[in-house]
Amino acid sequence: MNPMQEVEVLRAACCVAGIDGEVTENELVMINQLAAKAGVGRASLEAMIARGKADPEFYKEQFRVLKDRPRKSMVSILKVATADKSLSADEIDVMRKFADKLGISSESFDAVIEKVSKRSD
Repeated sequence: MNPMQEVEVLRAACCVAGIDGEVTENELVMINQLAAKAGVGRASLEAMIARGKADPEFYKEQFRVLKDRPRKSMVSILKVATADKSLSADEIDVMRKFADKLGISSESFDAVIEKVSKRSD
């Protein structure tokens, strides 16, 4: 992925991690890894995380243009979402919207969520 794509995935990950109003320590570890890879500084990252926690509509701004490597993008986002060993309905809902924007079929998305859910049971 190019740097802009990595930033886009990072922003989406912040949306997913913060949708429930908090970012767990495990989610933060994954987000920090994505930020380091994208070359995003601490202040920018903290702003993204804060927006992800405070603005439930933040997800709407993601993946408007950059749609390259959709599966890789979704894998990165899913890793953040499952870092705390659970998937909330809000996290799944936001990821479903990202999958749709990225052109990933509902069937493919549902199959992945079912597989991940079985692992955490």
